[in-house]
Amino acid sequence: MQFVDKCKILIKAGNGGNGIVAWRREAHYPEGGPAGGDGGNGGNVIIIGDENTNSLFHLRYAKKIIAQNGQNGQPKNCFGKDGKDIYIKVPLGSQISDIKSKKILFDVMYNHQEFVLAHGGKGGHGNSFFKSSRNKAPTLYENGDKGEEIFIQIELKYIADVGLIGLPNAGKSTLISCLTNAKPKIANYQFTTLNPILGVMNDKENNIIIADIPGLIKGASQNKGLGFEFLKHIERCHLLLHIVSLEENNAYEAYKTINNELQKYDKKLMNKMQLIVANKNDLNGATEQFKQLKMQVVNKDLISISALKKQNISLLKELIIKKLKKFNCSQRKKINQKKSDSMIIKSEQKNLLNTNFTFVKNDGKWIIHSDYLSYWLAKIPLDTKDNIYRFKEKMNNCQVDEILKNNGAKVKDSFFIDGIEFEIE
Repeated sequence: MQFVDKCKILIKAGNGGNGIVAWRREAHYPEGGPAGGDGGNGGNVIIIGDENTNSLFHLRYAKKIIAQNGQNGQPKNCFGKDGKDIYIKVPLGSQISDIKSKKILFDVMYNHQEFVLAHGGKGGHGNSFFKSSRNKAPTLYENGDKGEEIFIQIELKYIADVGLIGLPNAGKSTLISCLTNAKPKIANYQFTTLNPILGVMNDKENNIIIADIPGLIKGASQNKGLGFEFLKHIERCHLLLHIVSLEENNAYEAYKTINNELQKYDKKLMNKMQLIVANKNDLNGATEQFKQLKMQVVNKDLISISALKKQNISLLKELIIKKLKKFNCSQRKKINQKKSDSMIIKSEQKNLLNTNFTFVKNDGKWIIHSDYLSYWLAKIPLDTKDNIYRFKEKMNNCQVDEILKNNGAKVKDSFFIDGIEFEIE
């Protein structure tokens, strides 16, 4: 299966159904009163973490994801049916961001963790809702709200306990096959591994997830080679195994090259625990290379192995477990606290209570721009006397007439809201 770790999708929640005007007309109830039902709510679009999904391959052709609209209200006080929610399954480690604002919205870290990307529109009320002792036969009704819309990017950043890093052909693929159940392609040429590979190393207490990060090169932090596509997968690893090949003429230079790229990409990566793994100690001259490397990386944890001959693999596993236990004591408690929080997180909905507005005068006409009035103009159909009176109340809340008059407008001057003409009283 093709590996996909980034996609862009237009998300649209369902619109709310419209309320209706209807009357009860049954035998023995000639004036039965209002009976128009409310519209149903539009469906939400929800991201959900799924531990059984390991790629965004299933979303590669999903340019738009649109939830179901709510049904319109029905006579006899019957409400419209709510639109169905859409759930988008993503791998753990997925990061969702708003392309327009470039804001990170949510990180999916746990199985079944949910985040509402777009809220469905609320259904409009029918005239039955507006019945009162003062108005027993209302012709008030509402359209449903529009569902929210957002253009998002989903980017997969693996959550792994251990990440294998190093120059191409350092032996990472061979090593992960020794440490875990992974079966990567192994060959003696650069960029054998083109996609991150996950494997599980069994421990008595925990299963340790190890990620083979594809070979980095000098200039990776400037997006050369596989660059940004795979540097991002290192960000969430707790421990980095820095694989250095002892067949290199200068193993220390290879070690410095990768560390320089990590630092240029994100200085925080240098704070991660590192274990230097000098691979291919079975080759001629490897012993001398290892001695030199050991002198140059003072105060660094270092081990010599041969992944091909499986030399010192058991010792390496012990070191990995020991280092991760240190991490567990100091860091993982914080993660577990976060995990106990609510698994369903709701995004913020737009606040429409602000009655401020702006206006311009163009060819003797006043043009008003107001989120508040635009919302209510779409919400309230201006085809009944009750609805017209109700919208005038919304304009009074904004003091439209008074503010325009204070700026030179006269009685009976026209002003426009979203292309609809009104008159100053």
